[in-house]
Amino acid sequence: MRVLRKAVVRRKTGEVDIYIELDLDSKGYTIEMDIPFFRHMLETLAKHSNVSLTLRAFGDDEHHTIEDTAIALGTAVAKALGDKRGIRRFGQAIVPMDDALAICGLDLSGRGYFVIEGDINENYVHFFDTFCRNSGMNVHLIVKGQNMHHKIEACFKALALAFRQAKEVIGEDVLSTKGVLD
Repeated sequence: MRVLRKAVVRRKTGEVDIYIELDLDSKGYTIEMDIPFFRHMLETLAKHSNVSLTLRAFGDDEHHTIEDTAIALGTAVAKALGDKRGIRRFGQAIVPMDDALAICGLDLSGRGYFVIEGDINENYVHFFDTFCRNSGMNVHLIVKGQNMHHKIEACFKALALAFRQAKEVIGEDVLSTKGVLD
């Protein structure tokens, strides 16, 4: 019997109101928010990671909306992955985008950690770090280039492609000598 890998998360605070539905085994996205570039990055993440994502996020400022979306989306990923039985666990990707290049290595270890080598906008460094801590992903990103838009988008695409590999169900076992991923 196949476990459904879905999650619903609601995060409502004095600063934000966020609703997420995530299905790791379906495709498509509907994202509503008032930060156009961030919306584009989340659409990119959903599209290239092959997930179904419904996300509504509205907040009092850009920083709070990005941070709390990372918390909620990371929490949804962790819930949808469950005990991670049968997943590939590791993923990697190299994504060129015009002048930019991003390289991502990812482990769905359950121990969230984020490392970046290269320069991107601080709100997006914070997004990746918060997302990794809340999802339990260990992610290393290297990014080079001149255009900030291209560098950030290459990072989102590289993360998405690496996650797409890592979440793939390839068997029945937990890929850890400990027998658990946490």
